[in-house]
Amino acid sequence: MNQKSLPISLREKQRYLAFQIISKKEFDLGSVVNSIWWTILQLYGEYGTSKFFLWVPSNLYDQQNKKGIMRCGHMHVEDVRAALASIRQINDEPVIIKTLGVTGTIRSAKRKFLGFVDLEDFSK
Repeated sequence: MNQKSLPISLREKQRYLAFQIISKKEFDLGSVVNSIWWTILQLYGEYGTSKFFLWVPSNLYDQQNKKGIMRCGHMHVEDVRAALASIRQINDEPVIIKTLGVTGTIRSAKRKFLGFVDLEDFSK
């Protein structure tokens, strides 16, 4: 039996948060994601965290520049921002996680905050 997905009009709207890690050390994506999940679980519990629809795409994290993009539901942007701001350590190293901005699409987040350039911009 084939399971149908929800129509676009009924799906939760998504937002993309661009963030930057301020620290002396570089961190791999696994360490960053673990600390984000751990902090959000501590603040909001499993039930609250399940409503956030969190996702950190592995191809949108720049380890050298310490910048990345994560996705969450549009109703929980402020909760996720508060959780990111409350992270003080990753792997016992002091850090500050700064939210650079919030967008509605991955494309605009990459262009505005990570410095990616679309080839379509040059074809016009």
